[in-house]
Amino acid sequence: MLPHQIKLSLRSFFKHKHIFAINLSGLAIGLTTVILIMLWVQDELAVNRQHANIDRIYTVLTNHDNANGLVTMPFTPARMAEAMKEEMAQVEKATAISPFIEGMTFEQGEVVLEAAGFFVDQDYLEIFDVPFLVGNQEKALTGINSVILSESLAIKLFGSPQLALGKSLYWQVFDFENEVEVTGVYKDPSNLETRQPEYLLAFPFFLQMLGDGAHWDNFNSGADILLKEGVDPELFNEQITDFIKKKEAESNVSVMIQNYGDTYLYGTYEQGKVVGGKISYVRLFSAIAVFILLIACINFMNLATARSMSRMKEIGVKKSMGASTSSLFGQFMTESLLLAFFALVLAVLGAYLLQPFFNQLTSKSLNLRFDLGFILLLGGVWIITGLMAGAYPAIYLSRFKPVQVLKTQVKGSFGELLARKGLVVFQFSISLLLIIGILVVSKQLNFIQNQNLGYNQAHLLEINSSGINPKNLPSFLEQTKSLSGVENASSLSHPMVGLGSSTIGLTWEGKDPDDQIKFENITVNMGLIETMGFEMLAGRAFSPEFGEERKKIILNEATVKTIGFQNPIGQIVNLWGEDMEVIGVVRDFHFESLKETVKPAFLKFDPNFAQKIMVRIQPGNQVETIASIDELFQSFTGKPLAYRFLDENYQNLYQAEQRTAQLANYFGVTAIFLSCLGLFGLAAFTAEKRRKEIGVRKVLGASTIGILTLVSKDFVYLVLISILLAMPLAWYLADLWLESYAFQTNLSWWIFAGSSLLLVLIALLTVGYQAFQAARNNPVNSLKSE
Repeated sequence: MLPHQIKLSLRSFFKHKHIFAINLSGLAIGLTTVILIMLWVQDELAVNRQHANIDRIYTVLTNHDNANGLVTMPFTPARMAEAMKEEMAQVEKATAISPFIEGMTFEQGEVVLEAAGFFVDQDYLEIFDVPFLVGNQEKALTGINSVILSESLAIKLFGSPQLALGKSLYWQVFDFENEVEVTGVYKDPSNLETRQPEYLLAFPFFLQMLGDGAHWDNFNSGADILLKEGVDPELFNEQITDFIKKKEAESNVSVMIQNYGDTYLYGTYEQGKVVGGKISYVRLFSAIAVFILLIACINFMNLATARSMSRMKEIGVKKSMGASTSSLFGQFMTESLLLAFFALVLAVLGAYLLQPFFNQLTSKSLNLRFDLGFILLLGGVWIITGLMAGAYPAIYLSRFKPVQVLKTQVKGSFGELLARKGLVVFQFSISLLLIIGILVVSKQLNFIQNQNLGYNQAHLLEINSSGINPKNLPSFLEQTKSLSGVENASSLSHPMVGLGSSTIGLTWEGKDPDDQIKFENITVNMGLIETMGFEMLAGRAFSPEFGEERKKIILNEATVKTIGFQNPIGQIVNLWGEDMEVIGVVRDFHFESLKETVKPAFLKFDPNFAQKIMVRIQPGNQVETIASIDELFQSFTGKPLAYRFLDENYQNLYQAEQRTAQLANYFGVTAIFLSCLGLFGLAAFTAEKRRKEIGVRKVLGASTIGILTLVSKDFVYLVLISILLAMPLAWYLADLWLESYAFQTNLSWWIFAGSSLLLVLIALLTVGYQAFQAARNNPVNSLKSE
């Protein structure tokens, strides 16, 4: 029976080649999009979840009670992990993790390389799955002078992982340095959040680097723990809330934990509660995949019913010969499933070919792996697609009565007509949502790019200072400023974009001792304000003309407002127990994403603490200028210059939004194209149903324009209904998304009006083709059967 139905299905495909091609291409395009989104979603859901004990691994978070409410941060005091392991019986293992340190210089003989990584405890290797290639994993970081390297870094330094084991290695960052022994090499990490550590050093040395800074009021590390089997994380959360407050009576910081596997997707917090994060993008694109699959299936339904008239006599003859409704239903479902199978094969091929482009678009390394799980998933998609696309046409076609069919007296019911038009309304409502979404995201990103950041980011280089001895830094800066094409140069303690060093150690006369306010701590060199182009609102910048500047401080506007100074210049504040004179106020500048308000910050002078060098170059001969800086840098360090333009770093803050916008563009075009196929199907159905009516009208003198209007007006109504239904939802969703930004563009009327007009034009062009075909047909061909 099944082979016979497959044979009949293939005959039907060959008989109606054009319809088959349209159906096949529509389903194939839809399924290709679904497969690519499935790969992306699978990868996102797997980030940070590759560890065997992931259900028991938790990240320690701290909630800071500031004036604006609780602020949740993944930073803890440096001794947090050690204390939790010792004092909490529920904790099996705990590891402290330093901030992600970039620009660490490693030297091995004549080989000098920069790498990025962490200082971690030995427990890190026992909590997380770190696949060792060589070395004893159980003791690799028990010594303070130990280091383990990634496979790629070991190859760069020593030639192979085997040759690296046991060798000595010298590292240096800022003014810290040490000689260590390579005690292990691990496989290059993958599917981690964003940071790919190239090395892991022993955390006890980081404690030495912190010195007096390793106290309970300083949040300069992270902590991850492994709970014992059977521990209730919710109950444990309640027990550790006041963990820091018990160490520091005046602290306003509470503690909580979050499963390590959830920190990537659920990284947005409000008032100490998880409220979302990147999971919103996963849900968004999963919904888009479902909608695109629905649109593709709707196209099949419309095109199948549009050509139902040509199959009526076939159905009538089969029923007259004894064919049952169930057998006809089976025949049409076989056609649908067979078409869906062909489409799936093409979709897999299309996804394979588009994989490199999609990986570039998403900055991932996605691969089609035909393991059992993926094959079962594809099988499920095939069955669901075939059933969704074919069920309605199969029911619709198989229930025709033979007498009515053979007398061509079949008439569609109002419900069937409403269902078909309702599906088109649904398609174009989704298309309008995507068009508006694309325009809103693009407008916000354009707003971000043109926002005044409080400094001039153009032609500004950010250089890693690693490799330059702090004693030689003043000489390097002076020689850099003397180069042709260089306007200014200076240094600071952290990357300007996404700083990340805050303190509660700033106090002043009249400050409420119960208020613990965090201030961004920016340590700068002479000339940094001038190099960045910060605007001084009052007072002056740091200058050698005024002698010793180490007990002077410059505040931003947000800090002045927080403190409440009316005349800040000359006021005395206390920083970590030392009085500091306020000598200037700088206009607020953005050092975080525009999703955040500008936080209170201060600038203090210390030329020895420099992680980044900022160089402003003149426009024009940038290549020659950078080459000169590179030559000078190599004369000081013996290695090539590593730099980035600051505006690139700024744009990296919005990678998620930029990728979302790009993906939405492609998926939006796909949805619109598939919706047009659906409209094309309904237009074909209508033109065929009204073929004789159009013929009569033409005999009676109707013009081509009149016929075009007759056929097209109903579809324009459908699009207008789509607009009315989608517009309020689009406005709500766009406004909700923009609320995530502290600085946002406005929802201009032209976005909604332009999107609606575009949708109407697309519909008119799609329907116009079918209407024109119907209008230009010879009425004799339409009426001769009468």
